[in-house]
Amino acid sequence: MRRIRLERFARGMAALVLVLMIGVPPLAAQEDDSSELPMIPPEVEQFADEWPLANRDYSNTRATTDAEIDSSNVDALGIAWVYPILGIGSYGGAASNPLIADGIVYFQDLASNVVALDLETGEQIWFAEFDEVVLGPNGPALGYGKLIINSSVDSFAALDLETGETLWEQLTGERPTGAFQGVLYGGYAFMSTQAGLGGQGEVGYKTYEGGASGFLVTLDPETGDTVWEFQVVEEGFWGNPEVNSGGGLWYPPAIDTETGVTFWGTGNPAPFAGTLEFPNGSSRPGPNLYTNSILAFDHASGEMLWYNQVKPHDLFDLDFQSSPILTTAEIDGEERDIVIGAGKLGRIIAFDRETGDILWNTPVGIHQNDDLDELPMDEPVEVYPGIQGGIETPMAYADGVVYAATINMSATHTATGWDAETPGEATSRTSATMRHDEGTSEAVAVDVNTGAILWSTELEQVNYGGMTIVNDLVFTALFDGTVLALSREDGSIVWEYQVPGGIIAWPAVAGDTIIYPAGLGSTPVLVALRLGAAEVAPGDGAATPMPTPWG
Repeated sequence: MRRIRLERFARGMAALVLVLMIGVPPLAAQEDDSSELPMIPPEVEQFADEWPLANRDYSNTRATTDAEIDSSNVDALGIAWVYPILGIGSYGGAASNPLIADGIVYFQDLASNVVALDLETGEQIWFAEFDEVVLGPNGPALGYGKLIINSSVDSFAALDLETGETLWEQLTGERPTGAFQGVLYGGYAFMSTQAGLGGQGEVGYKTYEGGASGFLVTLDPETGDTVWEFQVVEEGFWGNPEVNSGGGLWYPPAIDTETGVTFWGTGNPAPFAGTLEFPNGSSRPGPNLYTNSILAFDHASGEMLWYNQVKPHDLFDLDFQSSPILTTAEIDGEERDIVIGAGKLGRIIAFDRETGDILWNTPVGIHQNDDLDELPMDEPVEVYPGIQGGIETPMAYADGVVYAATINMSATHTATGWDAETPGEATSRTSATMRHDEGTSEAVAVDVNTGAILWSTELEQVNYGGMTIVNDLVFTALFDGTVLALSREDGSIVWEYQVPGGIIAWPAVAGDTIIYPAGLGSTPVLVALRLGAAEVAPGDGAATPMPTPWG
């Protein structure tokens, strides 16, 4: 299944010729066959007690009570099987979780390859090779008999669920992808592209080049055709498309299946903090819509229903990128439907689901200088959270409590992005000021009715392992591959386990098994931890220090 770049170029040229000859109707006017498909894909509905969606359900709770693992038996977890991760990118082999449906595990590595494994044995059922390095976090989306994936930095594809055969593939042009795990609903596939320009750089594109925006992209899963899309950065790129960019979409949306409304978190504007010619973001005056925002769209028409920008004119790469969580809460004595967002700005925020009004706003972790509107021209400033700090990875929710991992790691900024001449230089030079070996993290629990922090557990390393609720436990993982199970009641660590590799991903759970992608180290693997399993030899997959993939 290795694709030939010449074939992709020929397809793109053929499409361009067709546009020039006959034109293409507006996106909203293109034929929509989605009504022939059920709102909820049959696979998602039938195997809801496993892990059929990126965050298990459309509300992004990352919580299961259908599994058998709890505090009474977690000590009995051992390694049932390991599967070697073959595709290695710039940040190891894995940066998201697999899916589990009908006893089959579906996983995508950071070279875009996809594998289907038997959940019980780890035996390979099929393997779809693409060998296209991407940034991540990527991953498959399941539904309507297919897996929808990012098949490279500039293409989406559909794979047959039974065989792994490529059913269609669509190019994205200069807009890069490969850093998103999609979701299928309502007869559509919800995907995204990032804030970069394709065809450049070590993973196929350069981030934050002028004129690059993240796009929300809605596809017809039968054909891959775009139904509707939304450019996150306002038209005109805040007055300077030669320099300004941003608004990447990194994580799947929440979907209210009662109303059909989708909720998205967006990334930062750039350059940050600025360049020699344009210090302190002066190339992009104003709030820089719609970066660092939560957005609500009608799933079918693409109409924006509301937005709330929580960090206008961000100078420090403080995204609001996390997958939103849907639930209800009692706010001032009134039950409200709410949506909870978070991100690298180190805040967990609850919004009214209908209006977008903020109901509470809770800072977590260390905050220092992140509220500055501008930096001095003559000295660097240390800022917490740093550009890979705050809440980087998915939260979890159950029973009125949201759980998050927040990273205490700073970055040092200057008004000119360390005398950068280009936005890309500003990004790389500021990134070089981070020290993962000195960073720490916290696991926190927050009451959704009030925003009050119920408990916080300090962890000695950075944590890119997300949060996953399994009955009365919440699982997370440290950079070196230490998997932790914390008590949901008080945050105490009740179990820990060193898997054979470092972790910058999060697990999927079904029955008596939890599957962690351990993508860092010399022998990256998928690890199936199972109650009562006999442990196998872990090999030499010690973690190697490397940065995380998210911009």
